[in-house]
Amino acid sequence: MLKINKQNSRIRFHLSNEKISYVLEVIDKKFIVNRYIGPKLPYFSGSSSLDQGRHAFAVYQKGNDFSASNLPLEYSISQSGDYRETSAEITDKHGIPLINLKYEGYNQEQVELTDLPHIRNAKGSSLNIQLVNQDNDLSITLHYFLFDDSPSIVRWVSYRNIGKSVIHLGKTDSLQLDIPNKGWKTLSFYGTHANEFLPSIKPIFEGKMEINSKRGSSSPQHQPFMAIIDNNFSLNTGKFISCSLIWSGNFRISIEDDQSNYVRLNAGISDALFDVSLHPSEKFVTPQAILSVGHKGLGEMSSISQQLIRDYVLESRINDPLIAFNTWEMSYFSVNEEKCIEALHQAKKIGANLLVIDDGWFNNRDSENGQLGDWVPDKNKFPHGLKFISELTHKKDMKFGIWVEPEMVTTSSNLFKLHPDWVLGLKNINTALYSRDQLVLDLSKKEVQDYIIETISNLVIANQVDYLKWDFNRQLAPIFSQGRGASEQGKVSYGYIVGLYRVLRTLRKKFKNLIIENCAAGGGRMDLGMVYFTDQTWISDLTDALGRFRIITNMATIYPIKIFSSHFSKSPNEQDGRILQMQTRLGLSSLGSLGFELDLSSLDEDKINQIKAYVEKYKKDYDLFHDAICLPLSFLQKNATMPISVLLRRKNRSLVIYSYGATNAVHQPKWLPLIFLDNNKNYLVDEKRIYSGVELNNAGLTISPVIGDFKINTYLLETK
Repeated sequence: MLKINKQNSRIRFHLSNEKISYVLEVIDKKFIVNRYIGPKLPYFSGSSSLDQGRHAFAVYQKGNDFSASNLPLEYSISQSGDYRETSAEITDKHGIPLINLKYEGYNQEQVELTDLPHIRNAKGSSLNIQLVNQDNDLSITLHYFLFDDSPSIVRWVSYRNIGKSVIHLGKTDSLQLDIPNKGWKTLSFYGTHANEFLPSIKPIFEGKMEINSKRGSSSPQHQPFMAIIDNNFSLNTGKFISCSLIWSGNFRISIEDDQSNYVRLNAGISDALFDVSLHPSEKFVTPQAILSVGHKGLGEMSSISQQLIRDYVLESRINDPLIAFNTWEMSYFSVNEEKCIEALHQAKKIGANLLVIDDGWFNNRDSENGQLGDWVPDKNKFPHGLKFISELTHKKDMKFGIWVEPEMVTTSSNLFKLHPDWVLGLKNINTALYSRDQLVLDLSKKEVQDYIIETISNLVIANQVDYLKWDFNRQLAPIFSQGRGASEQGKVSYGYIVGLYRVLRTLRKKFKNLIIENCAAGGGRMDLGMVYFTDQTWISDLTDALGRFRIITNMATIYPIKIFSSHFSKSPNEQDGRILQMQTRLGLSSLGSLGFELDLSSLDEDKINQIKAYVEKYKKDYDLFHDAICLPLSFLQKNATMPISVLLRRKNRSLVIYSYGATNAVHQPKWLPLIFLDNNKNYLVDEKRIYSGVELNNAGLTISPVIGDFKINTYLLETK
């Protein structure tokens, strides 16, 4: 709901639903300020007044009552008198900054993005506030969308050149938010390959702090997410304002503690390597950012984010259990027809229903430095072609999938020999920067996008492919596009991601049943932009089930478990040598889509039967393992050897998974409050005994001691 109040020269906008209110005000006919964000208000009276003083060094325009440097601004431009981190840097063709904006008006039209991933199928209230510069060269629209059913608001900005000369955008944030400083802290996630999603909680100090990626992808180093949390933040208590960016490329999120007792949050595309020339009549739109507000700690933050993504970002084509059998750790680059047939038999034996041929199936690919770019099946490895394996797989009533890395190329490929000008950042082959012997195709070029669309389409059609594991194993450097002038280079990294989105959008539209798994050496491009265009995500190259459980439980702060792809693999594990018993590996690999990645011929018949029985259990409880809301029963962990537990909650059934971590010589029971159950319901635990929700939430389950490291326990709860 949107209420509008006009008094004298001020206009107040009050967006609200049953959970939150968001209040904006236009003052001095130019400044858009935030007056309130928090729990729903019956009305807003302005109990917190704005600072109207003219402080030392404050810059203002004649006739203004306020100075930009002291206001809680929703949007501000560099060099306009606001000396904090600003939303935008804009100059004219001479490099002179555009600084003087005026309020033009508003409308309530629902605006939908076309080229960028966005919130879809949502009901709510829209507000679009229009600003123009005083020379009427540039129109700026601040977009707001408040959900009817979530304490969340979506924000983004669009720019249109309405003048006759070029305008340069050097920075374009999706949102700026100023809130009173109440001793807040920040929560974000960092990491690296095979060790993604480590939590970071820091006090907000005087000055500015930021997280970012300049790697051409959202990266495993920093997640395009940040939350402002209070000092009481825990599993089920504490206020928060979280911010998630729907974008897959370079980004920046910053926090600044200013001199006016406000904390400023900025989020958007990274301004590094970014400079967009906006010609007359051209438009530029920033990615959307989602703000969510709550006061019940980590569990509420997780629940809000997971539900919102499930309902309004993700459009998954996985409706039934999809259990993959992947050839990678079974055969690596030596994959061939014979091994795939054996893998197919093993997969069918345990109840898997998807065979995935991983890296190594195409010409001249016997190692990491093998050929990329042509995507032609190797006739020596597959004398009857991939279609032969596909047909065998379909005859067994299973889906058929392959690994691809369409954004990459090697100099040994026919593609490179024909189109060296299609490579990103290549000036001279002798000075090229490689990673895994790979170069990157320039997806900012339409002809490159068209090639990938055609090549992957032909591959899917010719081999009846049901599933693509879409990998991205290096990041972008240097970022420049061959054949383009210097004035166009600042849009290349942005154009790359928009080009990728066009490729994925086209393939999704063309192949209505094709399932695409997002992968970037694991979690290197884990973001809402990729969630929008894919069905699930390979979250990490780490296949140690214990390490992945830590990653998964932290990822569930933002993402629903139904997008997670996890595989049961060998023990000792290849990456870290950890030895885990079979039930631990099976249980901890079940959150999301269960898969298998090992040679089962090394296991005896008893272990094969255990796996087969577990697969049947997974299918039976698929609604819990795949479709539940995952809530934390232990706080965010950096170390997988510590106890970690979650509650997988559905309407009538829930499942507790408790990982004991490393053993303790003191064998005493522990008690695990479940805190997120319904106090007004009763629960049958493991089909043995009924307890009230109040008791389970407060006294908790008894966790009996165990002998031995890295064991797990599960508890099934059914409402009665």
